[in-house]
Amino acid sequence: MPLNKNKKILIILTGGTICSCEDSNGERSSQADTAQYKITSIFSESDSPYNSVEFDYIISTDILSENMTLETWSKLLADFRELGAAEEYAGIIVLHGTDTLAYTSSLLSVMLTHLDIPTFLVSAQLPLDNKATNGNANFRAAVELIMNGIKPNVYAVYKNSDGNMYVHLGSYLKQCANFSDDFYSCDAFTITNNGNASWEGVAFARKCDYLNEITELKDGVLLLVPYVGLNYESINLSNVSVVVHNTYHTSSVCVERSKKTGEYSCNSILYFLDKCKDCGVDLLLAPCDPDAFSYESTGDALSNGALYISEKTLELAYAKSVVGFSMGLRGESLMQFINE
Repeated sequence: MPLNKNKKILIILTGGTICSCEDSNGERSSQADTAQYKITSIFSESDSPYNSVEFDYIISTDILSENMTLETWSKLLADFRELGAAEEYAGIIVLHGTDTLAYTSSLLSVMLTHLDIPTFLVSAQLPLDNKATNGNANFRAAVELIMNGIKPNVYAVYKNSDGNMYVHLGSYLKQCANFSDDFYSCDAFTITNNGNASWEGVAFARKCDYLNEITELKDGVLLLVPYVGLNYESINLSNVSVVVHNTYHTSSVCVERSKKTGEYSCNSILYFLDKCKDCGVDLLLAPCDPDAFSYESTGDALSNGALYISEKTLELAYAKSVVGFSMGLRGESLMQFINE
């Protein structure tokens, strides 16, 4: 008998495809007030052993997730803050769109380590009324995992196009690729299709109550992606305090000079590093393997003062940078927070 048998589950709705309805023209709009009852009604008619579980609801926002902002993130965190320890619940399910799912799962992985219950982000590639949607299956898996006692952490559960249901640690989840409906992460766990999803999960490595250290997320972190021809002269650093700069797959960046004493142009990250120093901006390379020092290009940037974030997804590096900056951290203090 599961420990959580007599506890309810809290559903926090933010919108997205899983909360959407289609009009006669096929146009989708998020309708969380309708979705909150639709998804639980469909679940109650399933053959899940937990189809009689009770739910509470909070509508945090009601937007398509591509419209997520720091303001709506702050609203979501405020809703969690008001819950306190949420001890009356077996777990929490956040209904969320797919477009920014990995960013929100990374944020919550940082902010909810104080909770002693699991939090699941559940999304869908099609609205719940569509017979081909994976939303109802994803929701069912999340409920069963919670009720079967998965360890406290932030997770995302999602059925890919290969027919397999995967559980991802929220801190490992990567953005869905363009032209794909599938999500991936390192160490994703595959749930066997036995009609009652169960996995022991992974407990938080440490408990930190960051949620109550900040009241809102501050705007001041810029995320950049490298590409051939990136002109750093065109980037305006007004109102920017931290730049999280993505790297190529080998943790490399363009320095655009063959020798460390050579000149470089506005296409070089060294030019941008000089610009950041002049403006008092922290430049963080992410993700960046420490072994990247062996590349003349990345080693050149690092030896000239660029900082690096290792063993983090780009999404988590960005989320932790936003949280750390909102806590007033800069420079080495910010790096220590991000890399812990």
